[in-house]
Amino acid sequence: MRLHAVLGSAAFLVARTVAIFADDAYHIDYHHPLLGFPKQDATFFQQPYAGSKASLIYTLSDKLVIGAVNPKDGSIVWRQTLSPSPNSTDGFLRAGEGQDTIVSAVGGEITAWSASDGRFAWQAAFAGATAKDLEILEFEDGKSERDTKDVVVLLSDGIHGVKRLDGKTGAVKWTYLDNR
Repeated sequence: MRLHAVLGSAAFLVARTVAIFADDAYHIDYHHPLLGFPKQDATFFQQPYAGSKASLIYTLSDKLVIGAVNPKDGSIVWRQTLSPSPNSTDGFLRAGEGQDTIVSAVGGEITAWSASDGRFAWQAAFAGATAKDLEILEFEDGKSERDTKDVVVLLSDGIHGVKRLDGKTGAVKWTYLDNR
């Protein structure tokens, strides 16, 4: 009986030593080894597809690796390494509400990925240009009932302007060039 009491006390002490302390709150460390340090403006919760009850954490790291992380246990669901651009080491990651794709931009390459498994969906490349911002259009002609939402990208360097890309194919729908 005495052995059970000692083992119970030891188990209690071990459990107390692995608890999360107040100074550990808001530290992101579970995906450093495989992804890198996540960028704050490119990390968000999103459902992998419209009918899903669970959400994943999508992130773009300082090493230009995008990935989906299970928030329950910190395991990597999928990851993709993006090619660094000679013009820029910055990247962007966005997703539309209720959409099953996420879109990344590094340099002049804009790429869409399946949110559930990280498979390649489409890519649009603009040689010599650098993406300075990337956004998903939430409303299509006053409606929000579309399957895929278009992407708007702000470019600089070789091309100065804004392009609207089709959310399904990545084809350019229109371009506004700033020739000033």
